[in-house]
Amino acid sequence: MKSGLKKSLYLGLAAVSFVAAAGAASTTASAKTYAKIASGSNVALTSDATTRNVTLTGSNALYTKAGTLKGAKVVATTTTAKKLNSSTSGKANFRAYRVAKTTRGSVYYKVVSFDGSYRGWIYGGKSTSDFGGGIASYATTKTATAPASDATYKLSAATSDTANTLFFKEPSYTQYKVGRAKVNGTVLALTSAYKDSTFTFGAAKTTSREGDTYYQVASVDGSTTNGLVGAWVKASNVSQTNAEPTATSANSVTVVYRDSNRNVISTATKKFIAKSGTSTAEGQKVSGDTNTAGQTLTQFGEANLPSGYTATDETDAANATYGGSYYVTIAKAATSKASFYYINSGSAASTAATLAKTAFSTGAYPSLTTAVQTKTFTGTDGSTFDFANLATAFTGTTDGGYYGTSSSTGKVYFYKYDADATKANNASTAKYGDTIKVVFDRTEVAAPTNTTTTDSGNSNYAE
Repeated sequence: MKSGLKKSLYLGLAAVSFVAAAGAASTTASAKTYAKIASGSNVALTSDATTRNVTLTGSNALYTKAGTLKGAKVVATTTTAKKLNSSTSGKANFRAYRVAKTTRGSVYYKVVSFDGSYRGWIYGGKSTSDFGGGIASYATTKTATAPASDATYKLSAATSDTANTLFFKEPSYTQYKVGRAKVNGTVLALTSAYKDSTFTFGAAKTTSREGDTYYQVASVDGSTTNGLVGAWVKASNVSQTNAEPTATSANSVTVVYRDSNRNVISTATKKFIAKSGTSTAEGQKVSGDTNTAGQTLTQFGEANLPSGYTATDETDAANATYGGSYYVTIAKAATSKASFYYINSGSAASTAATLAKTAFSTGAYPSLTTAVQTKTFTGTDGSTFDFANLATAFTGTTDGGYYGTSSSTGKVYFYKYDADATKANNASTAKYGDTIKVVFDRTEVAAPTNTTTTDSGNSNYAE
């Protein structure tokens, strides 16, 4: 009996010891403390969104909430974060959009991948003024070299009547939630309308992860106001239509600029090269042959004049041969500016009044190409201004003038260049470099039914 009692006491004590031990363990676990989010620190980031593009560094995991908060679960391990850091897909770019600070002083950022696959909180260092820890600022693109402004392109990729996989508002996956291009405020949903269009480009970017180069549309079929202008297209989806052939002694000419004493001033950086398909041979005269841009040898020489000079003798073009040189005599140039005036139809030239750019329907003075501006307003320094070129420059619309704003009679004003009034309002000794008064004759006409215009220049020549 004593033996049984001892055994019972032993078992009872053992049970009590086990319960006591378990209770102690439970007390230890519940004593573990977690960080909390500091009051008022969880806020949305409001700086320019493009400055909040980041990449995961791989040093910290991504969590459903700040990693030191109770209940935080892993969204992406450090192994996954490292893979995303080295990814060659823009989908692995991230945008930071909230920040919070824990009671322990740690900063956490809420981020989302550009494709939306990953979203959560990641340790970002100890400061809310910059990114650290598990994320770092990231430039999703790098500036690239854009094609020449006169290089023309067409789509080489297949177009679609039902989808747009070619044109983007920004290069694909380089900005969060910035996708397909918009035309006149509507997302472009098809590309077949641009199957045969001709494009020029004004900027280029290369994506940091894929290494793909994109071009930004500067004009469509010659128009800089087309709704697609500003969109981006991958360089590999277009092909140049006016690429020049490689220069050889059988198809090119060197253009040399010299003064009246035959002292060489400079040589054009590029050679005149006959367009593909032109029958040429070394020693053969160039005559009226043109290059890929459609320029004759004389026009090419004018387009590549050294800065601050104008051509005074281009007669050597008639003797130029392939494999040889074309000599252009040049002199220091002076460029005039234009100021605008008008007279009411039938009024004396002396009644000319100032004409503001806002008087034109476009809100700007007449647009002239750079070539026309040069021909009209630039000449040899000190030489008499040639007013005859103004009549050629200001031919206006198909109606021979320029439409203005509405008049009090319900019609619109119409401005037409007046050569006689212009000469009368300028000194007969006016020289290149002087401000030239350009006078228009003003009438009233019915408003035009078609106001569509295609920009082909600018009004930089205006004072």
